[in-house]
Amino acid sequence: MQELRSAAEVADATPDLMLRWAAQALEPGYPHERGSAWRHRSAVAVFAPGLNRADRLVHAGEEHDVVALLEEVLPSVSGQKVRLLAAAPLAARVADRLGHEVLATFGWMHLDAEPPQRPAPGVEWLTDADRPAIDALLRAANPGSYLFPDDPGAVRWAGVRDDDGTPISVAGDSWPAPGVRYISGVATRPEHRGRGLSTRVCAFLTRELAGLGDIALMVDADNEPALRVYRRLGYRCTAISASRG
Repeated sequence: MQELRSAAEVADATPDLMLRWAAQALEPGYPHERGSAWRHRSAVAVFAPGLNRADRLVHAGEEHDVVALLEEVLPSVSGQKVRLLAAAPLAARVADRLGHEVLATFGWMHLDAEPPQRPAPGVEWLTDADRPAIDALLRAANPGSYLFPDDPGAVRWAGVRDDDGTPISVAGDSWPAPGVRYISGVATRPEHRGRGLSTRVCAFLTRELAGLGDIALMVDADNEPALRVYRRLGYRCTAISASRG
């Protein structure tokens, strides 16, 4: 087994975008406890404490190699409430062999096309003064959001304002890794839905972030309206599953 000590070493070991995203936990300035990463033959695993509201052990590779790697490294993180995360078919097979429970399956989406070229009308970068309004919007419209303004992974927010200047649709640039940007905290006030505001905000973010690396996000597998929005913007979905021992 080889220990990987930086995001660059993880990127050299695997093209898997979710692992590259998790590898931010190896970099200086990561806002939680520093993570760890390992390689065994085709398998790569990254442990990222506190990433996007969970201690995540992201893994990829051939099943036999992944199981061997996880059996060796899991004791070193067993004191944590670790969520194992991988592409759904691999996650299910590995969970079965390790005696773990698959908790949920959802979508990992990444931009797989040219970003939107047209400006998104009415969308702008929001300011620190908007943080209370963003928080109130999310708690009203998306209380299960994995991103709020006080989250240490929140970098900046884009949004559309009402006539009085109050944000009514928002999304966050969050949890950036070397060469990977991540969108989260998407929400529109219920009384303003049906006007395509989330599409405009996500188009704005996609366009703004495209020059900074690959772009990814996560979405509930049954959230068809959101899936349609992201697919129209050029995102492709991969089913992923979380498990726990």
